[in-house]
Amino acid sequence: MDTIHDTPPRETVGRTTVTRFRMQFQAAAYAALEILSGKEVDRVYCDYHDDFVVRRTVAGVVEYHFFQVKTKGKPNQQWDAAAIFALKKQGALDTEEKLEAVRNSIAGKLFVHTVEFGGQCREVTVLSNVHFADDVHEVVAALSAGSSSKKYIRQFIEKFADIVSPSKPMSKEEVEAARKKLSLLANVQYIGDTLDAFAIATHNAIWRHSEIELHQHEVERIANSLVTLVEEKSCAPIGGLSKSGIDMAASVGLEDLLKVLSISTQVYQTLLDGGDPAAIKAASILQRKLKEVGATDSMIEAASRAKVSWDVWVRSARHGAPDFTFNVLLEEIDTKCKAWLLAGGAFADLENFIQGILNSNIGKQFPVLNTDLVFGAFCAAVVRRSTR
Repeated sequence: MDTIHDTPPRETVGRTTVTRFRMQFQAAAYAALEILSGKEVDRVYCDYHDDFVVRRTVAGVVEYHFFQVKTKGKPNQQWDAAAIFALKKQGALDTEEKLEAVRNSIAGKLFVHTVEFGGQCREVTVLSNVHFADDVHEVVAALSAGSSSKKYIRQFIEKFADIVSPSKPMSKEEVEAARKKLSLLANVQYIGDTLDAFAIATHNAIWRHSEIELHQHEVERIANSLVTLVEEKSCAPIGGLSKSGIDMAASVGLEDLLKVLSISTQVYQTLLDGGDPAAIKAASILQRKLKEVGATDSMIEAASRAKVSWDVWVRSARHGAPDFTFNVLLEEIDTKCKAWLLAGGAFADLENFIQGILNSNIGKQFPVLNTDLVFGAFCAAVVRRSTR
């Protein structure tokens, strides 16, 4: 008889541990989505130096933001100062054992980054799915202010340098700067036992950072792929790798996100190099629309180049032709593009679309127009109509 379900397992802690790691992966994956904005954040390191590390470049200077992800199983639970700082509210902080306990605490390990990375350490954060007790917030505020009426916090402030940097003296300025770098991120809703909340947050973040619209089935696939990606990056061996090798193996960059979003890096790069400020969104639209009508990858890459050529030509040609005439051309292209889309967008009809423009009265007023330029005009119109 099969009794596996009737006999209680010896322990189930492994399931809890796996869930905690998945929540860490969700937090790192969500942070990585900011890369899509194309602004300061360009890479997120996974389980490297800490649970995850966000790299950003500000005015040409590289800065790192270190995160520890600490979760609890029940939403009504909280983290207190003893758990975060290993501080005892009674007695003196007067032995090496007590200092070491604070150094090895959750916050203590984060503060070590402020010493090891100096000015490149932008911030250190404890991120959790639950709230922090008032005493945790009180300690963080006192560290930032440099003073407290509570003896146990005042001792922490006074012995801060001995705790976080026992073997390397710190200047007064370094101590003050380090104390202010700790922050808390509480009650984070996008990490959880399931992917439901993470998927919703991912959908919103992708729209916020890139304005890419996603279908529901795509959201679920992308959410799963992102967590899997971070898990792979967190587990990949890095021994003996070069700096660039570590970046490839242990961090998430734009190229990884483009793969998850099924956007060709070549198409994106072509549009970006062509001066398209919304290259990610434009690449996503082009790929979707052209794949829907059966275009191959090489055709889609050609489309991106054609769109860039058209955009470049427009920037110069619109100053060399009467506004009325040029706007009539744009209107003709947009009208035909709309008709093509409403008719179902058959790939075979594209040739008719292009020849229709070239042979039209308005098209003949621009002798420089050729098949590639009009194909680029069509691609630009598709992107423009999809962004209205």
